[in-house]
Order: sequence, then C-alpha cells, then structure tokens
Amino acid sequence: MSITDHTCITVACDVCGYKFDEDEYTAHFTDLQEARSALRGTGWTITADRKVFCATEDDEHQAYIDALMPPEPVTQVPGQIAIDEAEMTR
Repeated sequence: MSITDHTCITVACDVCGYKFDEDEYTAHFTDLQEARSALRGTGWTITADRKVFCATEDDEHQAYIDALMPPEPVTQVPGQIAIDEAEMTR
C-alpha cells in the first residue's frame, strides 16, 4: 500500500466566507479549472482578478460587485448648457 499526496481545492465567498457546497457538503476540486466549471451556472461570480462571490443578494455582496463596475460615463459637464430641441431644428 502506498500513500499519495494530492492538493484539494475548495471555494469560499470572498465577501461572507460561505463555502461552495453541493447537497450540503463542501465540494473539493482537483484544480482551478474544475472549480471554475462547477461554479458556472450556479449564481456565483468569478472576477478577472480571481475573486469569488456567492449568490447571496444583500447589500454587502452588491457593494463588492458594484465596486468592480467601471464608473458611469459623464454625459454633461457641470456648467454646460443643454441644447434645446428647438435650437437643433434651426
């Protein structure tokens, strides 16, 4: 008999620490690709910088997701006068 050493990967939410589980047990994966594949379609979010967010919909989780979004574009510079539609038809 021989003993084999291997690495096991588990996934936990970076916001609340909840561990990804299937049928009430923590899922263990052999590599990152397997973990990413398992999370697809489950409501969990994986960001480009490898952060992981569970599917909990509360203010704390939403704040982390909102922080990842690019800033809203500025459509009007402060002090700029909007063009009146009547002026556009002249």
